[in-house]
Amino acid sequence: MKFGASNKKWFIVVFAALMMSVCVLAYAQSYTLGDEADEIATIQTALKQLKLYSGEITGHYGSKTQAAVKAFQKKYALNDDGIAGEDTIKALFEASGITASSSSGSSSSSSAAADSSILRYDSQGDAVRKLQQDLTALGYYNGTVSGHFGSKTEAAVMNFQKKNGLTADGIAGAKTLAKIATALSASSSSSGTSSSSSSTSSSSVLKYGTQSDAVRTLQTNLKALGYYTGSVTGNFGNLTKEAVYNFQRANGLSADGIAGAKTLSAIQSKLSGSSSSGSTSTGSSSSSSSSAKLDTTVTLQKNSSGSEVLKLQTMLTTLGFYNGNKTGNFGDKTQEAVVAYQKSKGLTADGIAGARTLAAINADISNGTGSSSSASSSGSSLTAKASSVLYSNFYTWRTKYSNGEYCTVYDPKTGYSWRLRIMTKDAHMDAEPATAEDTAIMLKAFGGQTTWTPKVVWVTFSDGKTYIGSTHDVPHSPQHLSDNNFDGHLCVHFPISMDAAKAIGPYATSHQEAILDGWEAIQKLQY
Repeated sequence: MKFGASNKKWFIVVFAALMMSVCVLAYAQSYTLGDEADEIATIQTALKQLKLYSGEITGHYGSKTQAAVKAFQKKYALNDDGIAGEDTIKALFEASGITASSSSGSSSSSSAAADSSILRYDSQGDAVRKLQQDLTALGYYNGTVSGHFGSKTEAAVMNFQKKNGLTADGIAGAKTLAKIATALSASSSSSGTSSSSSSTSSSSVLKYGTQSDAVRTLQTNLKALGYYTGSVTGNFGNLTKEAVYNFQRANGLSADGIAGAKTLSAIQSKLSGSSSSGSTSTGSSSSSSSSAKLDTTVTLQKNSSGSEVLKLQTMLTTLGFYNGNKTGNFGDKTQEAVVAYQKSKGLTADGIAGARTLAAINADISNGTGSSSSASSSGSSLTAKASSVLYSNFYTWRTKYSNGEYCTVYDPKTGYSWRLRIMTKDAHMDAEPATAEDTAIMLKAFGGQTTWTPKVVWVTFSDGKTYIGSTHDVPHSPQHLSDNNFDGHLCVHFPISMDAAKAIGPYATSHQEAILDGWEAIQKLQY
């Protein structure tokens, strides 16, 4: 077969397109709800260009980004799972005209040098990764060291340029890179170390972005003292910074989240003291961490960041309203969790954590009313919870709570808790699990079985009152929520007279009998 001039041109265009696709695929990763990365900012930019996304370019994969990705996937006949995987990113970048440019793999050494000396938005490679590491060490960048030059990296470069008398264009050229190198040298010399003794430097001043064995030791020590709850990774991230900050504040040190000589010395002193007392520090540390409360004098809302936001996310996780990454950044998912919590408490559901909302969260944490996916529960805490449970005729209080409100179900046998959204209230309450995670937790409480057999539960409503009840986990029509992995609704029964239950039928009677047994168990628990 012979190719004419037009066929050759066509072949070149197709080949170029294929090579571009390979380039995009080489750097594509998979992103899902709660993830944060510079490339997510690029994804948001692409979605915005296609008029599918109207939110801010944050680099955080929140619910708005997920919805936009789903819309794109549907439009382009992709699997609409809301996950930005390789195929989705490739198609998205092509559709929006965004291509991934690499700063590595150039055909000549001169081009490679040029790429490494000019780094700009959408550059990728080891040179970008080093830039991000350097800016992290200097305190200008707090994102993921991904090797992808996105909006967060651009903002960090601009911030550095502004503070160092350079043209703030967000492009890391020769002058900017040289200035960064100079700043790094000055930083090393001011801490009394040379560039060759990085291990000594890392052991004397540990801060956000540091990766070393010294950080691993720091995390281990803070975990022993009860301030750190994450994994021992050797990476100094938000959780480590929060732990250092809390330790400093609790021990009269300057609370900046940076582990310098004084902080490290104080940690060692505390460890020596706790070990010489002949007991582990877990008991005292748990009380110190649980006594930490949200500062009700601040207002936390969209785009807030810092230790208080991290604390808010941690507490909302404990209470069963937040299941995202604890980043210290108040994004869409944190806002959704605040709204859900406010609705459950009958507060103004504006997604802004002000004094009333923060005080309510503090109270719930102190009272131990939070939900937990852990099945462990001490006898004393169970007794404390049982003391607040009410046995009250459903018909006398069912109208106090509006349809659409949320309530929290607690299973005293397993310790599991999950949230329900109220549908209707008649002879009993019809409700649906609030989220897919709530459905999964409920199923665990039922031992992985779907059954009509009544289970005694304690249900807490928006005013904080808790009533004994009985429920099952079989979905049946009708259904209102479509994204909770529960194809229908379930029933929650509360105390009524046995005569009324028998008049309704055998199933209502079986629930009332279960409730009476559960109430008897509560009396034994307390007395």
